[in-house]
Amino acid sequence: MPELPDLEVMREVLAERVVGRPILSARAARPDILKTVSPSLDALAGGSFREVGRVGKHLVLTVRDDLHLVLHLMVAGRLVLTGSKTKVTKATGFVVTFVDGEDLRLVENGSIKRAKVHLVAKPSDVDRVARAGVEPFSEAFTPQFLAKRFAGERRQAKKAITDPSWIGGVGTAYADEILFAARLSPIRYVNTLKDEEIERLWAATREVLRAGIERTRARAKGALVAEAAREAMQVYGKAGEPCPVCGNPIAEIRYAETRTFYCTHCQAGDKTIADRRSWLTR
Repeated sequence: MPELPDLEVMREVLAERVVGRPILSARAARPDILKTVSPSLDALAGGSFREVGRVGKHLVLTVRDDLHLVLHLMVAGRLVLTGSKTKVTKATGFVVTFVDGEDLRLVENGSIKRAKVHLVAKPSDVDRVARAGVEPFSEAFTPQFLAKRFAGERRQAKKAITDPSWIGGVGTAYADEILFAARLSPIRYVNTLKDEEIERLWAATREVLRAGIERTRARAKGALVAEAAREAMQVYGKAGEPCPVCGNPIAEIRYAETRTFYCTHCQAGDKTIADRRSWLTR
């Protein structure tokens, strides 16, 4: 699933390439992708996107104050710009056609289609946008915010920082990287964190996400689609490889489709966390 760094670079590229271009039409190539009925997609015709924003894992393309196209790419969704005469494949879920003969298409490969499109009068009409957590680069995201949010909450650290109603845009890959950088166990209960540990978590969140944006931007080179910049990650996807800090093998926890990577020495006091723990589904 695209996370904050991937989506932030998509936002930048979209802002550069689609803002100001007159829209000819828009249509749902797969009916279930469109989650709203009013306004009608016909409302986009004759307008143009004036800005592109991001709220958590949602991209918000604004036409006017009372008309916003909100996209959630979910697991496999991606956006492509292609000629309007290019064949629309079965993987295509949504199409915006510009007057100049190019389309912005939302494409999902694979058999499971989960991407969501909303056309709304205001972004907060989308429930998950209305309930979105604090953005990691906003002024509201402070150690004090985290301390207050964590107080009395018996939740494990990974589940806490990937909760979109707490913090916006952090998914499983960057959560593993953040917790490694902060030297915190993924199953540590956040209500037990000391002030100094919360400071580390706050700083690591910003540092890891900022580095992720820079890597993704360098890889994209102005293109809308780029492979996720995961190869430079410290622990995510590195099971069995040596920890870049201590040299111990990186360990992995699996539960269904969830995978968590961590260093047993740097994060878990030289203890291995057992698989199939209930915390992974809480």
